[in-house]
Amino acid sequence: MRRLAVVAAALLGLAAGGAGAQSLVGAREWLPAGSLSLDALSQRPAERLEDGRNFYVAFGRLAFRSPDILGGTARKAGLSCQACHASGFATHAFFIPGLSDRPGRIDVSNAFWHLRGEDGIDNPLEIPSLRGVKTKDRFGHDARTASLRDFTRRVIVMEFAGDEPDALLLDALVAYQEKLQPAIETPQPVTLRQDLADILDHLDTLRVPLGEENPALASRLVTMIRGQLGFIHERFADENMRGSRATLEEWSRQLVGIAELAENGQWPQARQHLAALRGAIAAPPPAFAADLPRSLYDGPRLAAWLNTPVR
Repeated sequence: MRRLAVVAAALLGLAAGGAGAQSLVGAREWLPAGSLSLDALSQRPAERLEDGRNFYVAFGRLAFRSPDILGGTARKAGLSCQACHASGFATHAFFIPGLSDRPGRIDVSNAFWHLRGEDGIDNPLEIPSLRGVKTKDRFGHDARTASLRDFTRRVIVMEFAGDEPDALLLDALVAYQEKLQPAIETPQPVTLRQDLADILDHLDTLRVPLGEENPALASRLVTMIRGQLGFIHERFADENMRGSRATLEEWSRQLVGIAELAENGQWPQARQHLAALRGAIAAPPPAFAADLPRSLYDGPRLAAWLNTPVR
């Protein structure tokens, strides 16, 4: 079902995906027609985490939004945990023809996600909220799993064909999920301002492996953060938006440079480059403001884009 396409974002190593962790181009490539929802792509609930955020929570938050931790079709389509559980809430607008019987339900035991997970049953299940998950003692629709850590691993590996997660990744994902306090769902528009604020938060998380002088972890975070920049890049879909697109691509290249400095043991320089990049993103150039009304952050333009036939 995959259609051949080449996009500049992929060539530059920017992940194919849309802000809010459900893809735009990636989903059009790999998911059935009708899978993309205007509601899911144009708004998401306010996050609201409990107080006391450390590196584990921050890394878990980034990983929760990254398709990199999944495998198979989910990763190719640019989907992440956030796509089904936006800000920890159940995403009621999530719908994939052939796998959903109605919005907010999905068959996760289907070969579409993982050949090994196919159970031969058409059984879409309600997407659950993760709010207040730390107070639960049983997990999953069958309530057979007694550990949030084990359940998280099961979702990654057995449902979505991801690689076996290491201890740090599981620690981080559990730490983040446990900070998702019960809350009233309050939809907010997906905005460039909030997406750039999230990038700044992720860069602050990158300070830890640079401070620890841990090149492998620094490279891992850089890859995930570049993916988040790619989500923003897709919103500036028009090739005429060269200023905004070039800036995002340059920021991505600077992240690669930071990872290379870390790999070469040039830690002071890596930390200096990170500080400079953070300053640049905190004060984005005027091109963004000029391009924003014509970008896919604009609701009517996003709706029109969704109705454009796939080539």
